[in-house]
Amino acid sequence: MDLKELVQWAIKAPSGHNTQPWQFKISDQTIGILPDLRRRLPVVDPDDHALFISLGCALENLLVAANHFKLDAKVELFPSSETEECILVRFAPKEGRDEDQLFPAIATRQSNRGTYDGQPIPPVDLETLQKATKQEGVRCRMFVGSAAVEPLLQFILEGTRQQYRDKTFVRELASWIRFNQAEAKKFQDGLYALAIGSPTAPRWLGTLFMTVFTNPESMAHNFSALARGSSALALFIALKNDKSHWVQLGRSFQRFALTAASLGIASAHLNMPCEVVAVRKRLQEHLQLGDAQPLLLLRLGYGKPMPYSLRRPPEKVLLS
Repeated sequence: MDLKELVQWAIKAPSGHNTQPWQFKISDQTIGILPDLRRRLPVVDPDDHALFISLGCALENLLVAANHFKLDAKVELFPSSETEECILVRFAPKEGRDEDQLFPAIATRQSNRGTYDGQPIPPVDLETLQKATKQEGVRCRMFVGSAAVEPLLQFILEGTRQQYRDKTFVRELASWIRFNQAEAKKFQDGLYALAIGSPTAPRWLGTLFMTVFTNPESMAHNFSALARGSSALALFIALKNDKSHWVQLGRSFQRFALTAASLGIASAHLNMPCEVVAVRKRLQEHLQLGDAQPLLLLRLGYGKPMPYSLRRPPEKVLLS
């Protein structure tokens, strides 16, 4: 099999602001996944943990696709034998394949930023989702029902307020929003306005609205309302705060997201409490996590599909 075909599935992974901060290098029967630091988010992700979580998501897609195409895959995280920092995946043919129902979900999964209807998720599906998160060095805590969710709202409110009061955060976010279809088609990355529930607009108008007229308090209450309207929240926790654990968390999250999509459950980031360091520390203390880091918060529920943000084609991310 031409390994380039696997890359087209890897690039459907989620990433912060849909920056797609990855590159792929194919050699013999290996694929290296490398960080593309030109696409980092220095304001919202100064230590690059979200970038490496995104690489973990791409890795998990790659492994699910490899299994579908009857390839055995062995993963090495940042091997010292490589001249560049990378995740190395070695492939070999295999006779059979494990029954994995997640491959079709690679194409259908999306970060659905719409409103959810609050319908409860059946316990059997919650159990299936929890099982999907199993990954060494990672834990996932589910919060189901208003009694469990309400205590987290204070962190969502404060994280959102702090972010939208920070003009550099707002400018960075605005730079990755594709305010109209022409921009979305030109760049094939970033957050398409319709995909985040905003109307299309010329860039000058969209940027003006975001940087001048966006109210931090209104944004905080909007996100709080989205959390309240969700069926559950899921918090992903890295037991150690390093690149390998960030990648493992990305794998755990992506398998969770693919499982949710296969069950007809929508999901979207609600990550403000994890992105603002001071708020993350308070959340860490509130949940008595010790040194473990709460790095990714999702909301789950049932809602209508939203438009998709675009992905760059494989030829844009393949290194020669």
